[in-house]
Amino acid sequence: DRQIQEVVRGRMLQALEFVEFVGATHMVIHSPFNPFGNPFLNLGTSSRLITDAVHQTLKDVVKAAESLGCTIVIENIYDKNPAPLLELVRSFASDFVKMSLDTGHAMIMHKMGGGPTPDQWAAAAGDLLGHIHIQDTDGMDDRHWAPGRGDINFFPLFEQVKSLAETPRLILEMDNMDWILEGNQNLVDRGLVAY
Repeated sequence: DRQIQEVVRGRMLQALEFVEFVGATHMVIHSPFNPFGNPFLNLGTSSRLITDAVHQTLKDVVKAAESLGCTIVIENIYDKNPAPLLELVRSFASDFVKMSLDTGHAMIMHKMGGGPTPDQWAAAAGDLLGHIHIQDTDGMDDRHWAPGRGDINFFPLFEQVKSLAETPRLILEMDNMDWILEGNQNLVDRGLVAY
């Protein structure tokens, strides 16, 4: 719907005005993929139609972000397979469009039937991984718990992150602000991050 695309484009350009005002370096947007079926389903024509619509919507947004030095990171939401999202990121052929990994979203989809674990997402993304929302979950809901409260094994994820040429932006995304220090300390105590 071109009218909806126009609204989305306008809101994203408005968000980039805020990015410029505060000097932000990243802007997170959500993946457009919500496939039915097997996690390894090849979306085929559907993927091309979605990618074309995303390009129509974001063409001016990406140009504006590039001019500000802001990286747009596209976050996994209902994605069961990293391939379509990574194909979308690559299709922009821009250093200012990368993938964002939400560890909780990846774990939920994994528990629902076969999507990759967070570390497997990071491995698939490689140097296209520009941003990580770090949260823990039991896989039953988008919990935004502190690392250590849920079922995510953060060790292999951070091993993947260490192997990258450039460290992605790491953000603790907690529902409870009191959990931020707890989550950070858990990662420090396990030797995964340092101050």
